[in-house]
Amino acid sequence: MNAIEVNMIAELQESLKKHSNIQENLSRESLITQAVENKEAVLTKNGSLATWTPPHSTGRSPKDTYIVRNPESELNIDWSSANNIAMNPQTFSMIFEDALKMIDEKETVYITDRVIGADSKYALPVKTITDKSLSQVFIDNMFRPVPNDLDKSIFANDEFHLIALPNNKLNKDRYKGLVRELPNGETSDICVVVDFDQKIGIVIGSSYMGAMKKLMFTVMNYYLPFKGVLPLHCSANEGKNGDSASSRSFGNW
Repeated sequence: MNAIEVNMIAELQESLKKHSNIQENLSRESLITQAVENKEAVLTKNGSLATWTPPHSTGRSPKDTYIVRNPESELNIDWSSANNIAMNPQTFSMIFEDALKMIDEKETVYITDRVIGADSKYALPVKTITDKSLSQVFIDNMFRPVPNDLDKSIFANDEFHLIALPNNKLNKDRYKGLVRELPNGETSDICVVVDFDQKIGIVIGSSYMGAMKKLMFTVMNYYLPFKGVLPLHCSANEGKNGDSASSRSFGNW
């Protein structure tokens, strides 16, 4: 862990300590209740939760998705791939500072501690910070509860921080020439960016909640091979008799 990483995480922690209304690790029921009360979603007649997204957030935005190109890790990433768009550390620092200001202005901030990885030996702790209860409902559903034996994990001391501010936007003038230029010549106000070295991911401007999931799965795809584990993006359904049907897909983001 380098000095910059320590300072950035410490800055985030200090910022959160000063906030007057932090809702931490609420139950799923409480998160759903607040999501409905905050008009982030509605309950359907059959009891399921339904929501909506603006046109720019009906799916992933791969051209607004970045990896911070740090000297420590740049040789580990294939920058010739169209999917690996580099962001310089200075721009990421700007986005991080803006994210802290956005968080400070929120009436309520929700924090959820979860892990990624079914086997606690490989569980990566993730602290998600967002102003939307609905986002935490999604995180609670997609990520796993922190196991009692997390101390045995190879990632026990490598907590990752995920900041998600779906309704905020980047300042187009401030980021002109630093992030994507749209076909009409304007600057994009959306970013999904990960810094593998500083262990921080930030989503600003995208209400597509799958961006949080894909960001964190990409983090695991990056970290695991260094631990001698080859990750596979897959799932399996088990039938009544123990038989299974699986699906597999490769890739990240």
